Amino acid sequence: MLEELRVRDLALVAESTVRFGPGLNLLTGETGSGKSLIIDALGLALGARAGADQVRHGAERASVEARFDSVVLGREVGKRGAARVDGRTATPGQLRELGEKLVAIHGQHEHHALLDTDTQTVLLDAYGAAVDLSETVAAAHVGWVAADRKLRDLEQLRSRGKREEEYLRWQLEELRKIDPRPGEDEALGSERLAIRHAARLAELGQVAIDALREEGVARASASLRAAAELDSRLASEAARVDSLDEETQEVAAGLRRYVEALDSDPARLESIESRLAELEGVKRKYGGSIEAAIEERGRLELQLGATEDLEGAVTAAAAGRDRRRAELVAAAARLTKARAASARRMQKAVAAELQGLRLERSRFKVELRAREQIDASGAEAAEMMFSANPGEPIAPLARVASGGELARVMLAIKTVAADADRLPTMVFDEVDAGIGGEAAIQVGIRLKTLGARHQVLVVTHLAQIASFADHHLVVEKTPGRDGRNVVTVRELTSERDRAAELARMMGGSVTDKAMARAHELLEEARS
Repeated sequence: MLEELRVRDLALVAESTVRFGPGLNLLTGETGSGKSLIIDALGLALGARAGADQVRHGAERASVEARFDSVVLGREVGKRGAARVDGRTATPGQLRELGEKLVAIHGQHEHHALLDTDTQTVLLDAYGAAVDLSETVAAAHVGWVAADRKLRDLEQLRSRGKREEEYLRWQLEELRKIDPRPGEDEALGSERLAIRHAARLAELGQVAIDALREEGVARASASLRAAAELDSRLASEAARVDSLDEETQEVAAGLRRYVEALDSDPARLESIESRLAELEGVKRKYGGSIEAAIEERGRLELQLGATEDLEGAVTAAAAGRDRRRAELVAAAARLTKARAASARRMQKAVAAELQGLRLERSRFKVELRAREQIDASGAEAAEMMFSANPGEPIAPLARVASGGELARVMLAIKTVAADADRLPTMVFDEVDAGIGGEAAIQVGIRLKTLGARHQVLVVTHLAQIASFADHHLVVEKTPGRDGRNVVTVRELTSERDRAAELARMMGGSVTDKAMARAHELLEEARS
């Protein structure tokens, strides 16, 4: 969950700290008050493109920090930009990678993760409870790729003939003779360092042993035990010091064993140097690491083990490859069937949601597009299609929806797939574009529903939507000390303050009649 957003010197925001809570967080304010700046600030923390023109006039840099309950993302914009994750230097790309797992921003200018067909496919699988089938396909694909590689290796060996086989046997013999073991180079490197500095290590170890022996806590332990016999209130302190004394003795004993075991034998050092040189040669020739060399040895053993009956091995490998392919095709077919059923259900559910969101004449469809070949994600990809008006061709969602339409379509999709969507925080900007009255109430109901399962942030101009807020934040533009306007954000916590803001949103003037209607809206939202 997004807990806090700190902004400094970004456009009209001199300094502001915005705190968010669980459920539905509504941002309201007069036109031009800077509501979109808060969303822009969050976008920067999530790795959005930055420009020097975003820095407040007169400041050297702007900074944004988004504090989630699991991580803190920071960004600085100016002559020298910077990005941070939990205080450590990062890149904007790393911020984006983390941000895509934390927040989905739906608005006219933001990047929409849900418009990516891979993301749409994953969402469809989750919506249709087909994740297990999808994982089965991925596992079957891994098995088929391995079987296909084994067959190709054997066919290549057969085509190259005896000379190739002899060379491979020579490689295998070299690897068997040297016999690299996992982590051996690192262990020997540490031992080599210890032997080179054995005298200094022994000296430092003995100094530590003497200090523990002479300046340990044995005397304090004896004194406190005697004092505790006179005053029982010191018993717990005496026990704690006793445990410290025991631990000190254990540390001293461990150091003594370490010093006694130190080896400065030049012959051992020479043996280590020779072995490390061998291992370095193997690493250079077989993949750059001990692990890669061990993996290559296993592959050669498998490949050459089959050469005693090469034709039989090729035939068996081809049969194994075909069997794995059949398993993949069968698993993909089951997934395709599940996806087709899920797509039909999702189309119907989203279309029903769009009716209440003033997109009555729109069309929504989930198309399954066949891939050139089956891969780890199946035989097809899901693509969500949309047409806002009759007579307009249906096309991929990203190409045909306006900002406001797109936000409402996303809201509809998110509503029907709320249980399947794992993104913890969702942001909707322009979700109220071109609507009002009953449609606005329907939007509010859906946002409230989403807020029961996710954290939701919404920028709105409509009182009907704002009445559903769990946390109502008002963005205000006020004169600063230097005469320039600054943007501030505060949360409305009282019923009266919320009603006054709703009244302003409905008519501009906070009259008794407007206040009465505002209280009615709040009561209707609660019920």
